[in-house]
Amino acid sequence: MIRINGYEVLTLPGQRVEYTLTNPYLVYSQILGSQAQLPDLPAVRQNRAIFQYYEEPQAGGYLPELLFQHFYGGELIREGFYVLTEASEAGYKGTYTDKLGLFFGDYQQSLLSEIPLGVLDPELPLPADGLLMVDGQAAACLPTLVNDTFYGANGAALGYSGRINDYQEGAYEDGPKVPCVFVTWLLKRIAAVTGTTVGGSFFSHPQWSQLVLVNMREWESGPIDVRNHLPAWTIPQLLLELRKVPNLALTFNAVTRHLDVDFWEDSLRQPTRRDWSAKAVRGEVKTPEPNTRVQLSQVVDSGDALAKDKPPVLSDYLSEETEGTRNGIAQLPMQLSTMVVDEATGLAACRQEGQSSQLAQQAKAWAPRLLFWQGVVAGYPRALPTLGGLSLYPQDLATTSWRETIALRKRMFYLQKDFVLTETDLARLDFREKIHVDGVDYLIAQLNVAVPIEGVATALLIGGV
Repeated sequence: MIRINGYEVLTLPGQRVEYTLTNPYLVYSQILGSQAQLPDLPAVRQNRAIFQYYEEPQAGGYLPELLFQHFYGGELIREGFYVLTEASEAGYKGTYTDKLGLFFGDYQQSLLSEIPLGVLDPELPLPADGLLMVDGQAAACLPTLVNDTFYGANGAALGYSGRINDYQEGAYEDGPKVPCVFVTWLLKRIAAVTGTTVGGSFFSHPQWSQLVLVNMREWESGPIDVRNHLPAWTIPQLLLELRKVPNLALTFNAVTRHLDVDFWEDSLRQPTRRDWSAKAVRGEVKTPEPNTRVQLSQVVDSGDALAKDKPPVLSDYLSEETEGTRNGIAQLPMQLSTMVVDEATGLAACRQEGQSSQLAQQAKAWAPRLLFWQGVVAGYPRALPTLGGLSLYPQDLATTSWRETIALRKRMFYLQKDFVLTETDLARLDFREKIHVDGVDYLIAQLNVAVPIEGVATALLIGGV
C-alpha cells in the first residue's frame, strides 16, 4: 500500500516499487540517500483527489509537498517524498526522494558566515571562567592562545602581549579577544534556525562535546555576531568535515527533519544480532578491496607559520602495508585541523596574522581549527588538542576514533549475493547493524529489491567486519 500525504493511492495489479537502498555510513565525501523507481498511478477518482486534479489546466501550478509512505503487511517499508513529474488523463508519473539535498531548507547552500545564528552579549568584565553562556548552555569560550604575530610586525606598538585572550590572575587583560564557538552549541543553533532537530551520543560525550572551533577573527566591541567567527562553509560542508575527525555516523530523517550524530566505531564494535544464513541463495561473486591502507591527513592553515610545514605531531597517519598486492591507499584529508602546543606555557599556539580592523587586517584569511575546551587550568583558560585520553592529531585519531575502521579496511572484501527476504526484513533494515551469513559477518553496502517481494533481493556486502 502506497500513501501520499496520508491517503492510500490506487495502484494497478502487479505493480511494484523497485528500491536501491544505500548504506550512508560508508562514504565520507558526500551525504548519500536511497533511490526508488515508482509505478505510474492511474488517474482514477481516488488518485485525482489526492493530487488535487493537477492534470486539469484549470488546477493551476501549485502542488503541496507530497509525503510518500510505502506499507506492506502492516510494515512501513520506506518513507520519503513523492515528486510529481507528469500528470495526464492516463495517470500520474513521479519519483521518490528523501530530500537530503534540502534537509536544511533555504539555508542548505548558505554559508555559515552569512547565516543569522544569533549574537552573544557578554557582560563586562568578561567572566573569569572563560565561558560565554546562552540560556544556561556554553555557547563559546575565550581560551588563551599564543600567537605573537596576530597584529603582524606592529603588535609591539600596540602593546600586544603575544597572546590572544590574554589572562592574568583570574581576569582577562587588554588585547585581542577571539571567541571560539562550541561545536555542540553551533549544531543546536543551526537546528533551531533551520527548523530541524539534532540529537545523538556526540552531544553527551565527555570529551567530544567540548570541541570548539578556533578562528582568528577579533571581536572588537558590542555584541558578538556568531557568524563572524565561523568559516565560509555550508552546513553540509561543516557536517562532512566534522564527521571525519571523530568518525561520526550521521543519520538523517528527512520526514521528521531530525539528525542524529553518533560514532561509527560504536556501531562496528556492536555484536552481530541478525543471521541471514537461512535467507541466502547459493552462489555469490567475491571481489577484493584494492585500497587496504588508510591515510589520515589534516589540511593545515597555510597562514600559520607553526603548522604550514607540518611538524611531527601534525604529520599524516598511514596504516601499515599488508602482505600481498592489495596495498592501495584510501585517503581521508580533513579540512578541520588542530594546533600545536607552546612548550613554554602549555597553551595552544599558532603564528599568523589575525582578521581585525586594526592595521588594515580586515581581509586576513584563516581556516577553522578544532581544540578541546579544558576550563581554567593552572592560571589560564585553556583549549588544547588533547583531553581525557583523546587527541586531535592524526596519529592519535588512528588509534581511537579510527581504529576499527582501519582494521576493517585491512581485511575487507566485497560479496555480491542474493537473498530471499521478507518485507519485515526491509522494514527492520538498519545499515549500522552487521549481518551474519554462513560463518562470516558483513555490513550491507547496498540492497536492490522490489516490493512486493516476488524474487530475490541482491545485496552488495562488505566482509571482514
